[in-house]
Amino acid sequence: MPSYSLTLNIDPTDLNVIKAAGQRLTLAKPVGSGDPNVVWLSIDPFQSTTVEWTEDYWIYASTTEVTQGNNISKLSEVTPGPALDAGYYPFTPAATFGVFQNNPGIASGTYAAENMMPYTQYPALTFGLSQSAMVSKKLAERKPISAQSVLSQQQIQMTPFTNVYVWLQSQFASETIITKIIGNNAVARFGGGVTDITLKYDPNRGVFVPDVGSEGLIERGMIELRMPLMI
Repeated sequence: MPSYSLTLNIDPTDLNVIKAAGQRLTLAKPVGSGDPNVVWLSIDPFQSTTVEWTEDYWIYASTTEVTQGNNISKLSEVTPGPALDAGYYPFTPAATFGVFQNNPGIASGTYAAENMMPYTQYPALTFGLSQSAMVSKKLAERKPISAQSVLSQQQIQMTPFTNVYVWLQSQFASETIITKIIGNNAVARFGGGVTDITLKYDPNRGVFVPDVGSEGLIERGMIELRMPLMI
């Protein structure tokens, strides 16, 4: 599996302002179409923070409702992990994941689970992917990156992307469900030969931008700046 590294730099003067405001570095990853709906990592900022990860995933099940601000509590997780793609895991009435089932109808790079929990016990459960990362050499283990409600006897298919959304905020911790990303954010697009990206906080725009030597990433489409609040 490919491995990636994202470094986020902040000038000391800007860091003092960010700390005083109680803001944190926030990372999220999309699964399927649309924006992410879970805060993957909420990180206390330093002058330089490096996040490293491998494209390995786990599948989890939870009773947490997919509602803004809810913190995900994992009920069960695929073991041993990481999860396999191009097939599905049955989630059994015993509240555990069963043996992986190959399925040619599920594409490579897509992870799936089938909710076999009886409707009378739980009409629906929340399923999603989780992923580990090293944050400045400290392990953040199997943090959820997505969440979706799945009815009893239905299947969920999840296709993760290597894009990473980065922004500052003070409201949400890691593993928190969000309905949308509010404010300025950058999208770092890994893959296609891009394994390392370095961004620096630009206080004038309130968003992370390519650091010195990385400016061409915007032109190449590897960095997208999204600033909906700018006037």
